[in-house]
Amino acid sequence: MKVRRVFLVPLFLGAALVSCSDSRISGGNSTTSAVTTTSAAAPTTSTQPPDTTSTSTTVAESTTSTSSTIPVVAGLDLSADGLGEESFGAEATGVIGYVQSILGSPTHDTGWIGTGGIVCSGTEYRYVTWGDLSLFLTDDSPYATGLRHFAGYTYGPAGGAFIDPFGLSIDGGVAVGDTVDELLAIYPSALVTTDEELGGALFRIVDALSGSLTGTGGGDTITSFAGGFACGG
Repeated sequence: MKVRRVFLVPLFLGAALVSCSDSRISGGNSTTSAVTTTSAAAPTTSTQPPDTTSTSTTVAESTTSTSSTIPVVAGLDLSADGLGEESFGAEATGVIGYVQSILGSPTHDTGWIGTGGIVCSGTEYRYVTWGDLSLFLTDDSPYATGLRHFAGYTYGPAGGAFIDPFGLSIDGGVAVGDTVDELLAIYPSALVTTDEELGGALFRIVDALSGSLTGTGGGDTITSFAGGFACGG
């Protein structure tokens, strides 16, 4: 977990976006599928020219191919209400167990950290991370008070060549790597804007579902999603 990061997911794009500039709306189509890479060697044929003393020889066609597919993870759909079957406000241990049943052991876990009422409201918070997916847990948020619960998530940006876990998407199939045009084709009322204070190009679908972009042009792409509420360091 990065040292000293502080953010509020509803405020990640939140009210500040209402006054941001450079917003746009356009159209497009969105598809999400596993990435497949394939390579094949071209067939080769060699024939000796005929004459009165030679015979013709043909080399049989030789084709080799390799294929690798990155599987799309199921059961962890992103939304403004939660992640997969788990809703914001759900008890923390159960949510961690649910995600772990799909993705295996976390790659990082901060454990419960006392807030002292300074960094976050409540008394403690925790981040549990699987690659490029991070859950925020706390005992006080807009979703619950006095209970260790699931309050938010971030997904991306990708830490490697492909985002891991791969293929998580919001309703309509919009995912990391899709374009602004594809986002707006599914969510025409989404706000797309630039705000340097908030970190460059951003989008907001609703207050509890937002994300970041490479830019605001139609061909620019989604780099991350954020849902719910989060804070901490």
